[in-house]
Formats: sequence, C-alpha cells, structure tokens
Amino acid sequence: MNRLAPWLAAMLGLGVALLVFWPGYMSWDSAYQWWQSRQDAFDSVHPPLMAMIWQLSDRVVAGPGGMFALQAALLWSALALFAAALPVRPALRFAIVLGLGFWPPLFALLPHVWKDLWTLAGFAWAIALLAHDLRAPHRGWRLAALLALAFACAFRHNAITGALPLLAWIGWRELTLRRPKAPPLGQAARAVLIGIVLAVPVWALASLPSLDARVKHTEKVWSVVTLWDAAAVSLSEGALVYPPELVDPTLTLDELRGKFVDYSNTSVYETGKLRHSFDGPYTPAQREALDALAWSLPRDHAPAYFAHRWRLTQLLLGWDRAALPDGLVLMPGLHQYDDNPPVAPQSSALHARVLAALQSLVDTPLFAGWIYLLVCVVVMLAGASRMARHPRAGLAAAVAASSLAYALPFALASGSAEFRYLAWPVLATLAALVLMAVVGGTSVPTAPGRKASGLKSLPQ
Repeated sequence: MNRLAPWLAAMLGLGVALLVFWPGYMSWDSAYQWWQSRQDAFDSVHPPLMAMIWQLSDRVVAGPGGMFALQAALLWSALALFAAALPVRPALRFAIVLGLGFWPPLFALLPHVWKDLWTLAGFAWAIALLAHDLRAPHRGWRLAALLALAFACAFRHNAITGALPLLAWIGWRELTLRRPKAPPLGQAARAVLIGIVLAVPVWALASLPSLDARVKHTEKVWSVVTLWDAAAVSLSEGALVYPPELVDPTLTLDELRGKFVDYSNTSVYETGKLRHSFDGPYTPAQREALDALAWSLPRDHAPAYFAHRWRLTQLLLGWDRAALPDGLVLMPGLHQYDDNPPVAPQSSALHARVLAALQSLVDTPLFAGWIYLLVCVVVMLAGASRMARHPRAGLAAAVAASSLAYALPFALASGSAEFRYLAWPVLATLAALVLMAVVGGTSVPTAPGRKASGLKSLPQ
C-alpha cells in the first residue's frame, strides 16, 4: 500500500479529470496545431513536437481528446512519482497527489490542450525524478531528469530559463556526492557553471523536432511583441515610432489607439498595417529595421516602454485582476479552425458545475501569480540556507528558483497576460513547499560500509 497509494491517487485524479472535461478545450492556437498535424506540415512558431505527437494520438482518438488524455496522464503520473519519493505515510502521499492535482488553478488549466501544459508535465517529471535521486541517489535519476527538462523545453522557447536552476541543482548533486566536504561556496559556483554547460545539450535535444524537413521556420518570431511594444510607446508619446519598413504609411495614431489593449498584442494586428514576420519572410531592410526598433524602445523611449511592460507584468501576475478579461485566464470551448472536423463539447451538468466553480475563483488570490512568486522567494532563501545539511531543502530552493527564472522574463518578453504562462510557477511553488515540509524526513539508508558516490544510495 505504501508504494501504491500515490499511484491510486493519480488514477483517481486522472479519471475525474477525464470524466469532467472530456474531450478537453481548444483555443485558436491548439486548434491550429491540430490542423498542422492533419496537414503533416509544421510551423516553428508553435512547437512542432506537439503537432507530431498529435498525429499519433489522432490515430487512436481523433481530435483533442487523445492529446488531453495524454497531457493529463503525464501530469498526474508525475505527481504520483513525486509523492512516492517523499518520506511520509501512504495516506499523506495520497493526499499530496490529490492536493496538487486538484489545486484550482492547475485543475482549471488541465483540460486546455496547450503547449504550456506539456511544458508543465516535463518540469513535473524532472522534479519528481530529482526527488527520487534524494531518496536513493543514482546518476540514472539525474540523467532522466535532463531528458524531462529537454522535453519541457521542446514545447516553449523560453522554458530554458526555468530549466537552468534545476540544471545547476543536478550539477550540485554531482559535486556534493563526490566531494561532500568541499567548501559550499566553491561547490555552488561550480554547480552553476555545470548547469550552464548542461543547458547546451538540453537545448539541442529540445530543438531536434524543429530540424524535421516538414517544419517551416519563421524568423524574428519576437517581431509581434516588439511591434506591440512600439504601439504602446507611440500612444504614450503621441507619435508613431515605427520605421517605414515595418508599417503601412496610412496608419494613424487614432487607428492604432482603437485596436490597442494593454493585456494582449493580437488586436493591434487587426489594422493590417503592421508588418510582422508571421506574414512572410522579412527583407534585409525589414530585419535591420526591426532590430533597430527593438533596441531603441528601451534605450530612447525608456519611460513609455517600461511603463508598458510594467503594466503587462501587473496584469500577468494578478495585481489588477479586474482589468484582465477572464478569457485570458480560462478558455473553455473548442475553437473551430479551417477544415478541422467539428468536435462535440462536453455538455454534462457535472462539467457545467465544476467549470462554474473554477471560474468563480478566477478573481481570487488563488489565481494571483505574484503570491506564488513571493512564496518562491521565501522558499528559495530558506532552502538555500539549509541545503548543505538538508538536500531536500536544496531541491526546494532549486524548484523555487526555477519558478522565478521561468516567470520573471515574461515581464520583458511576453506579448500577453495569459494566466497559462504561470502554470509551471504555480506547481513549482506548491512542490517547493511540500519539499520544505518534509526536509527532516528520513530516506532509504545506505547499507553498512557502502562508499558514497553518485551511483550509490545515501541517507538524506
């Protein structure tokens, strides 16, 4: 029962999720990925690996249902693996799995067939494997965690920043298992360096699907963010700041103002007068103009630019929930794209009740990202101060640091305030708290006389 408890909880949670939400939800971009899988033609703007997996799932269950079931199974199994590594009673392992899986923001995001949920599952598997490495140290756990991190990074271009603290933790484990009495500061510096080095193969593995000949590559994918930033600066300063290569000369400030919103970049492109790279390859002059514009915004228009980015950060982290449309938090429904076959939505009374309950929580602190990040700062500092004596505190610190490293770059790089971007930071916060709560727990002991190494079991 001790071993089965977390897996029984995961099976229960998965069953409830499928019962309530089948066949899942599709927004525009997930419907577009399904369309790509059906056309056998992929786009580097969206993760090719996701559409490739969708091709396989479509052979078993057509539509979003197969992908929803896969992403839900990946997440619930990662939670079970994580709980199984903790030195607690079976009943508490059971409760931890259900507590994490049914945490309202995570359970509400789960039915959305999004790349963010696949990235979340990859990170969840990584920390579960690293938790097992604390229970019974073995390089195999750490190598498997590297693969899980590569999987997570294959679905989001920016996920590598969240992977870096966990890669540094893997470096720390390698060093401390071999030289447990080495000076902590020196070990920490070397661990960070190892983490940076490990990021190279992780990024390379994550990029492999994009090398497929069926993938169409789009250059300057960040053009849609830069042009939106320029719109905000233009409206703030009362004059268009676009170079002529990137804008239709008939665009006016009033026209731009009528389409601009501070929580999403998509509406400004409804003018049809801003030239982003998604519409087609840039000319050399356009590439040069975009690069110059990207550098000029924070340099020459700093007050307006940083005010705009700060406003987006406030909306993303839930400091002004009333100003953020609920549709950027949850997107229940099944978007119809091009010639995709129609899919019947879930229409049960149970689904309606659960969805209504989750939507009623959208404006509560449960969905306020800043709270999770603040908790992560506390856990990171507390865990780092104890990691030399308590490895689980160190892993908690690394997980909390991963949450921060993943979320904070959105302040400058995001083109929207969609809550799904915080899926991993939310789970990371909860997992870090769980790890800190069991810091004093005992683990599988080493056999008498066994020599410590990265390939042997050690007491924690």
